[in-house]
Amino acid sequence: MSRTQLAVWLSFPSRHYTPWARNNGYILLLAAALTHLVVSLVIAMGQDPQWGEVLLAPFCLTGLFWGFGLLNVLGSYGARKRDTVEAPAREQALAVWESLYYCARDNVVFEPGVGVSFHPSETREYIFGFRNGGGKR
Repeated sequence: MSRTQLAVWLSFPSRHYTPWARNNGYILLLAAALTHLVVSLVIAMGQDPQWGEVLLAPFCLTGLFWGFGLLNVLGSYGARKRDTVEAPAREQALAVWESLYYCARDNVVFEPGVGVSFHPSETREYIFGFRNGGGKR
């Protein structure tokens, strides 16, 4: 077991929602819109273009930007909603997590006064489940 793995086991779990994912999504959507506009204008200035060609052909260049942008924006919306629902459980888990101690000699985590010790890899299960009555997350 490395120290890095131990740190991962003992750290408090991060939230699902990260604002940078949403912001990256908006940046990708903006880049897609600008690129789409420029390419549409270039095609429109050509000899006798068709409107379907002008509007749909730029998707060949900008389709990935549109797709990944929408994926980031919509994904962050769902993650933010899930974080809002899980907020009370996270607060309880944080209170339990702050009271835990790690014993390097025995390689166990324990909570004083409770009388239960467990392997560091079971920290998340303990703070979200066993200690709080084993309810749903």
